[in-house]
Amino acid sequence: MQTNTSAITLQPPAPAGGQSAVGSQAEHLTLLFLIQLIVIFSASRLISWLSTRCLGQTPVAGEILAGLVLGPSLLGYFFPELLSSIFVPQTSTAFVATAQVGLILLMFQVGLEFEFGAHLKGRKRSIMAISLGGLLVPFASGFLVAEYFWQQIVGDKPPLLAFQLFFATALSITALPILGRIFMELGLSRSRVATLTIGAAAIDDVCGWLILGGVTSIIASNFSVWASLGRILALAVFIVLVLWVVRPLVLRWIIGDLERKPLSAQGISLMLIVLFGSAVITNLIGVFSIIGGFIIGVALHTHRPFVTQWNAKVSGLVNAFFLPVFFAYTGLRTDIGSLNGDTALLNCFLVCLVAFASKFFGAYGASRWLGETPRNSALIGVCMNTRALMELVVLNVGYDLGVLPKEYFTMLVIMAIISTFIASPLIRLLTSEERRVPVGQPAVK
Repeated sequence: MQTNTSAITLQPPAPAGGQSAVGSQAEHLTLLFLIQLIVIFSASRLISWLSTRCLGQTPVAGEILAGLVLGPSLLGYFFPELLSSIFVPQTSTAFVATAQVGLILLMFQVGLEFEFGAHLKGRKRSIMAISLGGLLVPFASGFLVAEYFWQQIVGDKPPLLAFQLFFATALSITALPILGRIFMELGLSRSRVATLTIGAAAIDDVCGWLILGGVTSIIASNFSVWASLGRILALAVFIVLVLWVVRPLVLRWIIGDLERKPLSAQGISLMLIVLFGSAVITNLIGVFSIIGGFIIGVALHTHRPFVTQWNAKVSGLVNAFFLPVFFAYTGLRTDIGSLNGDTALLNCFLVCLVAFASKFFGAYGASRWLGETPRNSALIGVCMNTRALMELVVLNVGYDLGVLPKEYFTMLVIMAIISTFIASPLIRLLTSEERRVPVGQPAVK
């Protein structure tokens, strides 16, 4: 996976010949990295607590905001010397590697959480319709308006088609994990609207990651038809091998006896070998390492005892350690101050408007066509607009490929954060009557 490490180099390298006060260079680098981690975790916990208590947000929303606070948009704007002294360039390689390994683990867990049978049971037509509306309308809208934004880019421009494809993909993403958390916190996780929305979001995400894999392979091959087809064919062959060869072997040799004994440290180690091996293969194919993690997760999602034990033993570490590092990594690449002038601010507003409106009306129109009430249709449209962490993953891929210039990367990060923060209050507003229904009566009609 190619990574733009220059994006987090915030100060010039130390003068040649400088000596560490601690002793060995390795120990000094460890000290610097540990200080960064302490700052990231402290800010993440504090801002997450404040956003939960004061703003009614989910913890993940606060962690995303913490990443932005630690970057040049806030800390670097008011205290640039402090930011430069914390996030020094000597640790950039370790910092980037930690964030990317965390993303591979995260995408594996995202794949594990897709319970397609449960989501589609008895509602396949409705869920597919909402999913298509929430996917195709924003993708088409993003592709069509991307040329206007491309024309506004100052300096070197990426290839137009590459920018259009990635811009459209970014507008199509829905964040399934945070939707589940919001519905659980509101006591609506078993409601009919929640089932429709989560099912549609699950399908959207699977399609979104497959589209992302296809788009990255096309861009990485410089739009060569035969090279693109070769990469896509290689990815398809790999998926078939995972489903028909790797999956049975993993089920037999690593997680086949979980009903009799818990997942052991040896089993986790072997699973990590398979997971990272998959990430290496997709990286070599040219469709980014995170896609490999997602493919393995989807292949194993039906083995629910394994999913339960993995979540109990490993997911907590991923969420507590790797995710805050990734959010800080994204925040350090995002500089709201770079949006100078009325034109940049107007374009940021238009990006948000197109993203929100296309996703909302795509899902709303499909819901109304299915016979849902205007209020339920609006609720589904709002829910499908939640992008959160999943959007940040896509944006970082686009930035690493050089397809999204920094200015538009920042605009789309702002869009992702706004869509995440407005989701909870709007969902609370639209479900206020259902949450006041007496116990024993249905929550959502």
